[in-house]
Amino acid sequence: MITSTPATGLLSQPQPEPNLKPSTRVMRTQHQWKALLSEFNDSGLTKSAFCKKHQIATSSLYRWQQLFAERSGGATDFIDVTQPLSSTPPPAPALVRDSDWQVELELGTGIVLRLRTT
Repeated sequence: MITSTPATGLLSQPQPEPNLKPSTRVMRTQHQWKALLSEFNDSGLTKSAFCKKHQIATSSLYRWQQLFAERSGGATDFIDVTQPLSSTPPPAPALVRDSDWQVELELGTGIVLRLRTT
């Protein structure tokens, strides 16, 4: 609210509310965001708690997580086992009948995990 002082008649500028912090925008580099995301992953905190601690908007944390995931091609530790891992067939098992196995999992590079019925 703009007010005038009675003695001078001059207009004074509005004063900020005493309880409000001035808004400041911190610009971070990609390297800084990667470091923050790494710290978040190691912290064990929820996103809200981590963002409050570091005075970050949760929307910014979500956005940078998504950007880095897209740039890395969504690379994760997940391995799609529906596609063959190798173009060479695994070696045939010696003296084993197919009916002896309940579950067979080909792990690649010739490694096969078999669970036998008892």
